[in-house]
Amino acid sequence: MVRSGRPRKDDTDERILEAFAELVVERGYARVTVDEVAARAGTNKPAFYRRFHNLADLVPRLLASRHGTDEDINTGTLVGDLIEVQHRQRRLFTDPVVIRGFAGWIAEVDANPSEGAPFLSDYLGPRRTYTRVIVDRAAERGEIVACADSGWIADLLTGPLLMRAVLPGLPSIDETFTAHTIHAALDALDYAGDRSAIQVPGDGKAARKPPYALQN
Repeated sequence: MVRSGRPRKDDTDERILEAFAELVVERGYARVTVDEVAARAGTNKPAFYRRFHNLADLVPRLLASRHGTDEDINTGTLVGDLIEVQHRQRRLFTDPVVIRGFAGWIAEVDANPSEGAPFLSDYLGPRRTYTRVIVDRAAERGEIVACADSGWIADLLTGPLLMRAVLPGLPSIDETFTAHTIHAALDALDYAGDRSAIQVPGDGKAARKPPYALQN
């Protein structure tokens, strides 16, 4: 029996995103095609192109749906906010979709920079903007002095995790490494307050700054 009309709830977007994620994990971003995504999602190419411009357009939507954009973080302290940011970034950069797909996506964007516009506007942009919110709140509370370059703080938090996620042969992203990135950001902000909430996994003790960290 052939069904007529649209389903009660159109979940085509979600099925396309899930199919894309599965295929990226299976074979890497560069080897995935729109035809395969549409077939895996149980739809067709016209339905895909009514929703997305291309495969690159799926990336920010998928990452935002799986990992958010951090705009709900507000623990009441700078250290608490940065801990939550990095816990989420650890989940992001250990996501198999990111590990298997990010390098291929970057290569495509490098060849055609316009492909990266949705990623910048819909995903990376809001995350970087919210770093400014976190830093400004900390300055208003008197935890730090005002910071003119919140983008640098965002880079300190994200860059090391991104490098370990996409470059082969580097150690995994664990909680100790994540703690080091938090300390680096706090050092850059000249934060002199309590850091005891930055915990070493397993023993409940405060994570010490790594030997190469700047000293306040």
